[in-house]
Amino acid sequence: MFLMPGKLAMAGLALAGLTLAGCGSNQSDTAAGPKRSKAAATVVVDGSSTVYRISKAAQEAFEAVNPDVTVVVDNHGTGGGFSRYLQGEVDIVDASRTAKPDEESKAKARGIEWTRFLVGYDGITLVVNSKNTFVKSLTVDQLKKLWQPDSSVKTWKDLDASWPDRQIILYSPDNDSGTFEFFTEAIVGKAKSQRDGVQQSSDDNTLVSGVANDADGIGYFGYAYYAANKGRLRAVAVQNGVEAKPVLPSPETIADKSYKPLSRPLFIYVKNSAARRPEIKQFLNFYLENVQKLAVKGGYDPPTADELKENKDTLAKLYPAAEAAATAPAAGAQPSPASK
Repeated sequence: MFLMPGKLAMAGLALAGLTLAGCGSNQSDTAAGPKRSKAAATVVVDGSSTVYRISKAAQEAFEAVNPDVTVVVDNHGTGGGFSRYLQGEVDIVDASRTAKPDEESKAKARGIEWTRFLVGYDGITLVVNSKNTFVKSLTVDQLKKLWQPDSSVKTWKDLDASWPDRQIILYSPDNDSGTFEFFTEAIVGKAKSQRDGVQQSSDDNTLVSGVANDADGIGYFGYAYYAANKGRLRAVAVQNGVEAKPVLPSPETIADKSYKPLSRPLFIYVKNSAARRPEIKQFLNFYLENVQKLAVKGGYDPPTADELKENKDTLAKLYPAAEAAATAPAAGAQPSPASK
């Protein structure tokens, strides 16, 4: 796996006076906050590096009001998150795609039940180096020719005769990434099907640095990582069909679904058995009650009003009437006793 030297420190995104740390590490991350009297309980979240930004914002804001609960947020990719989840190591999976049939069947075989919540929308963003002034847009067909297995495209000129005869250097997320799976399925037509010779990384900041330091680089990752690095990168508009107009990713085009075919929903999957623990219940209630602000602070579009209602209805099913009194903690509140 290719790793460019040097990682870009992501610009902070504040929520409730706290700083949202940049993604780019596969190591456990806990928020700095008030000194804990004890590590009474722990919530473990892992998965998508895209959804990481939302869950990281949730972690920091939640621990600020409930410091006796430790929330650990990792980013091993959606596939990696589900793998750890099925091994019993994770309470919540951050997912930039829906669970695959084999993940569903493995969970069922192991007696693991989960509940899914929608937490935002993203647009996978194609970027080139800021010095690249000739690539303004690419059609889906051009993208397929560029990224598909056994591609014969080597130079920009191979994509457009008017472009320079210089070698293209490609960057993408690694094979465990939900972004990688979604992009290859949407563009190539088959998930995880991509040409050889692509410089891959699980660290979105490494991909940012790779393209930013390579005049002939092109890559893709979640919109929030582009938005935080607009001074170093330039987004490429996507033309979805011969008659279609090229569309740049933006909060507006992602929200109205006109950025096709690379707009996508973002999810969290909560293990039902883990959800009975008081710390999970508190964190989940807090997360979903504040998900609109958390999604925006993470750099994404929030769920719609209808989707917020659907999340609320789903949460009510997870916590039946006997447990309906459980709510997210108020500022300064301590964990409530476990509900059995």
